[in-house]
Amino acid sequence: MMGSGKSQTGLKLAELLKYKYIDLDSLIEKLAKKSINQIFNDEGEDNFRELEANCLKETIKIPSLVISTGGGIVTKLENWGILRQGIIAWIDLDKDIAIERLKNEIENRPLLQGKNINDLYMSIFQSRENLYSQADLRIQVKRENIEEVAMKIINAIHKEIIS
Repeated sequence: MMGSGKSQTGLKLAELLKYKYIDLDSLIEKLAKKSINQIFNDEGEDNFRELEANCLKETIKIPSLVISTGGGIVTKLENWGILRQGIIAWIDLDKDIAIERLKNEIENRPLLQGKNINDLYMSIFQSRENLYSQADLRIQVKRENIEEVAMKIINAIHKEIIS
């Protein structure tokens, strides 16, 4: 979900695991030569989601890789088959903390602009919660720092492998 710290946590996780790292949104911006905001504004969400799916198909081929995706990647059914080639971790950040963070990032969040952040966040969360719950790991987060969240993911992976 947006605001959960996926990008920073993914980077730290890759560092701890000694894996490569790709932030899918950054890759999309680089390939499109536009910001995510510009893609949404110029081409619409459907075209963005198609570009996102195509980038995911290519990046998943890279071994020993941590990928941070946008929160909406789960809304496209075909992405699940691709994501399932790895381990999917849902960083489930406390809603109040997420909303607090997002209020400081409105200019970088196309889905939030000109909207009531609380209502929109809850609406998006409720529409995606069943999708997020299909992740292999649910990592509940409050005010942990990035390294603590990354370690929670590593510990959950170890626990999952052992059981």
